[in-house]
Amino acid sequence: MTRRRTTTVAYPRRASAALVLAILAALVVAPGIADRPATAELATAAREQTRQIQRGDKGPQTATVRVSTTEGLINRQVLRLSWSGLVPSHRLPIVTVPQNEAVPYTMEYPVVILQCSKPEPAREDCYFNRTMANDSSNASYWDALQPEQQRGLGWRPSFRAANRETPYAPTEQPSDFGTSNFAGNTMVEPTGPDGTRSDVRFEVRDQVTTPSLGCSASRKCSLVVIPVMELVCAPDAAAPCSAGPTGPVGGPNNSPEYNETLAPGGWALESNWRNRFVVPIEFAPADSTCATTDPRPQRALVGAETADLALRRWTQAMCVDREAPRLAHVRQSEEVARNLLLNRSGEEYGADAALVTRPVTGSPRPLAHAPVLATGVAVAFAVDVRVGDDAPYELRDLRLSPRLLAKLMTQSYQGTFFFNQAHPAVSANPVTLFHDKEFLALNPDYPQDAAGGPTNGNNASGSQGLTVITNDSDAYYELTRYVTADPEAVRWLGGEADEYGTTVNPVYRGTPFPSARFELRDEWVPEGVPCGPLPGLTRVQHVAPSLEGGIYSIADSQGLNQECVNTSPLGETPNWVWSKPNRQYFPSRVYLTVTSVAYAEAYGLPMARLQSGRGADGQRTFVGPTPAAMAEALRHMVVDDSSGTRRVDHAALPATAYPGTLPIYLAVPTAGLPDDAAADYAEFVRRAVSARHQTLGGAIGQLPPGYLPLPDDLRRQALTLADAVARQAADPDPTTPPPTTPAANGGNGTQPPASVPTPGSTPSPSPTPKASVTPSAGTPQPQVRALTRTDTSALGAWALPAVLGTGLLVLLVIPFVLLAAQPDHPVRRLVRSAGRVLRRTGS
Repeated sequence: MTRRRTTTVAYPRRASAALVLAILAALVVAPGIADRPATAELATAAREQTRQIQRGDKGPQTATVRVSTTEGLINRQVLRLSWSGLVPSHRLPIVTVPQNEAVPYTMEYPVVILQCSKPEPAREDCYFNRTMANDSSNASYWDALQPEQQRGLGWRPSFRAANRETPYAPTEQPSDFGTSNFAGNTMVEPTGPDGTRSDVRFEVRDQVTTPSLGCSASRKCSLVVIPVMELVCAPDAAAPCSAGPTGPVGGPNNSPEYNETLAPGGWALESNWRNRFVVPIEFAPADSTCATTDPRPQRALVGAETADLALRRWTQAMCVDREAPRLAHVRQSEEVARNLLLNRSGEEYGADAALVTRPVTGSPRPLAHAPVLATGVAVAFAVDVRVGDDAPYELRDLRLSPRLLAKLMTQSYQGTFFFNQAHPAVSANPVTLFHDKEFLALNPDYPQDAAGGPTNGNNASGSQGLTVITNDSDAYYELTRYVTADPEAVRWLGGEADEYGTTVNPVYRGTPFPSARFELRDEWVPEGVPCGPLPGLTRVQHVAPSLEGGIYSIADSQGLNQECVNTSPLGETPNWVWSKPNRQYFPSRVYLTVTSVAYAEAYGLPMARLQSGRGADGQRTFVGPTPAAMAEALRHMVVDDSSGTRRVDHAALPATAYPGTLPIYLAVPTAGLPDDAAADYAEFVRRAVSARHQTLGGAIGQLPPGYLPLPDDLRRQALTLADAVARQAADPDPTTPPPTTPAANGGNGTQPPASVPTPGSTPSPSPTPKASVTPSAGTPQPQVRALTRTDTSALGAWALPAVLGTGLLVLLVIPFVLLAAQPDHPVRRLVRSAGRVLRRTGS
């Protein structure tokens, strides 16, 4: 068997030092990383409650509320709620969508959902929208069950925060509530005409995001579900108390008149509060909980953000098992992980284990690539549809072809008109994806007019592109490899117009694909913009540093582009600044992002179906990342002989297989490790492929949604490699030269990026590497490419210095604050490595 050898280049000394410092900074300052729990869900079953509730004085009725999971939660995890046996809502069209903030105040018979700071809360412990109540309401006087001390004009309870000694005033709310009326942990939802509702998604928040609730592993909280119904009317109550609803079941909500006794603001009145369903919830312990109670050496698993949610569960399970190795997952770019595994300062390497999808090559140490996980890369979305006076709804199905992805990845849509200036190179292209006739042809159910244009009112905005990843990512690389495996997309990238006349942005023509990250290339600057010069398409492009960063922006309803806004009050001298756009909530959202299947599942977002081929009739086929579709893709992969790793064989992929499927490997040396470290990594691999850890479920140690159990052949391969890691008996390859120069943006996989043909050439898809292929000595290697060209880019000029400056500042604090009590913590080892590199650099 021919062993493939590819010389892999590494960062020079100064680049290595900056790289390690940036890693350390990211570990500390990245939102939520240090405080994130180690498990996604620990619950083994949903929580369901059935009870008798009282509808005013009309007698009891039986109702049921069900919550998808209640234990081991992570910050901003989306729970799914359903209920039955409640009164149908009036004055609102019934659609299964997130909170409609436009008209909840006047809904009649709503269901109010709150997150509360105690497992058995009082009204004051619940996080709710203060402005939901009507300031002039007399309903508290009309409720015969309301205590005398809780009556008053516009009465509402004060909020008793977990991080504050004195309660807020009744009209106040904490600063962490959010900028929108319903941005916090408050939802007002309708019940359907049959008295039921399903798939209501509620986002829970921990003490990091919402300190005023203080929810954590050590402080249990609760969800409270309150059906708002008729009051028990006092004898002297005014007529509205017994008048009933003003509008029909389900809508429409055309009149400003409504019955305030049936509206959301009445949730705290005793007639409604007595009918509450209280569901205790519990957040998973943070990683630091294990670290501070376990004195054993901790081993770092560096890389693969796609492994994040599974590793949280696995490491937590191993944390409580003293027979298991003690591990910490350091989420990082796989390219960073590969270089840490390859580079050393003195006798110590930057890392001893890397989680990757593409292999590590050119290592001075012999490596095993043990398969441990399978998941996928996806395009998640939150797209709301509003057409005229029809009820708005949330789009649940979206189809994307490789060529549509290529357009989104090359800044080839107009985006918008920049102060009445059209972009000179793409002015003939569609404004957004949703105006693209190719998209509308592939998505015939998307609302469009007779001329083939979108009728969704939300598509009037121009900042509706794909959120792309700006740090190296194997997942992003594999998505672009999927694009370049399609001949149609490759011809378009080379300059050939599609059948509707859309062409690639010229600055991306000939761009090497696949690529491990997105590149901001277009630098056209519109004239006369009062906020100052900034490349127009860069302004509207949504960019995120990571797969979770993109999905988090959707959860936060916050675009990642820039808008030119006037911050001065009306009538005063304008103060124009570049700023984040306003948050967009249902029904006004149009967000798409590259992410992992697991993150999309955890945040409750739908994922696009990708083109998987053509059927027998020649029609395109599309498939989403279901477990069955990803399992089918695992059966159609090409093997790299030198590393044993696999990746999707797009040339042979059946139409029923999901093309974004990703295996994840642990790359670890089979020689040169200390015996105890080798034993720990080997044991991790054995446990990773055990039946417990390869079972989908909600229990600790199991696979969360978005992952796929490995097939038996990969599990056997992993066990064989685990034995080789434990033995540490392999001989280093003496013919592999040591790394000396920076690795490429394309990574150090076995193939260089595919070149996109120039106009007039005969394009062909990027070839899929076969197991027996060995590159020749003259095979060109990928070149280093920066995120932006810093000599001319407005972003590139300040972003990199700011990041490195932050890393240096954080480095001064890390040893004293985080690591003093943990002498063998893996992050502390990285600190020591950074110090040695810096000393050598200065010598």
